[in-house]
Amino acid sequence: MLNKTQEEITVKWKSMDTEHPLVSIKCLAFNQEKYIAQTLDGFLMQETDFPFEVIVHDDASTDKTADILREYEKKYPLIVKPVYQTENQYSKRDGSLTRASNAPLKGKYVATCEGDDYWTNPHKLQMQADFLESHDDYFAIGHNVRIVDDNGNAMTQDNPIWRKWFDTYTNMEDRDYSIHDLEEGIMFGQTCTRMYRNIVQKMDADLEKKYFAMDYTNGDVLISLLCFCKGKVRCSSLVAADHRKSIINDSWTAKTFKKNMTRRDILSLLEQEDFANSFGIYPDFTDQQYRHVRRSFLHFKQSKSWSDFSIFIGNLRIIRHKIKFFKRLFRLVK
Repeated sequence: MLNKTQEEITVKWKSMDTEHPLVSIKCLAFNQEKYIAQTLDGFLMQETDFPFEVIVHDDASTDKTADILREYEKKYPLIVKPVYQTENQYSKRDGSLTRASNAPLKGKYVATCEGDDYWTNPHKLQMQADFLESHDDYFAIGHNVRIVDDNGNAMTQDNPIWRKWFDTYTNMEDRDYSIHDLEEGIMFGQTCTRMYRNIVQKMDADLEKKYFAMDYTNGDVLISLLCFCKGKVRCSSLVAADHRKSIINDSWTAKTFKKNMTRRDILSLLEQEDFANSFGIYPDFTDQQYRHVRRSFLHFKQSKSWSDFSIFIGNLRIIRHKIKFFKRLFRLVK
């Protein structure tokens, strides 16, 4: 636990109105007893001149995650405000987790970080909040991240996981990002790097319905899509956090590692297009769809199995712009 008192954290705050913090830190946690203390310490080491709150949503962990949270809650009652679930919300797959974790957020801005990642720069919150406070036309801001393994060791270029995610959110530049970057599979930083205006709990009924109806798009991409649709987005090359990529824990990467996810990925792209269309924005995810179809074809070509053939045919049925696809696939077959 951080060797810092609550008074030392709040000493520079210009206001002690903790009912109206400038920033809400949103953290999702489930069975992360090994990492959650490091995550919380990264939050509490932040040096700011404004009040912030730490909302950790424990999704009915079965290990000691909740016990660790209670220790921090006791030491930092003005800042650390956990939500303890008795029933796992994620497994419901109906938006319950997002609704429950968004409901307590009181801040003007929301900074996100999951319970196995951690911040490494004590000025991260201040820098991002200052940017959004002085740029009303921007909706969100992110930054660069270092990829580490389960033990916090930096991954190197020879690691296939590092190579897979390098362009997605570890090669961020000092520039504006838009939905055209998402067309190439590039988000504005990883979840643990982002701060955005608190809109998710203030959606109108129609937008909320569309948002929670997106069954195939994971949270990282969904928030990126929403931010790109709502306004300008900035990113920084500053490395201010470590993101843990694992193939043994309960992360998205672990669950999908080495699985043929091409059908789900294509369905995700289709629903992203539909969601953006509701804002009058018309992204073109054709290239990404083609890459997934191509991957499923190459899986079949290598394995010669009926199951992979079935996946390939199923992918062809759901894609859009079929004529373009067949022309490109014909060249691939030749």
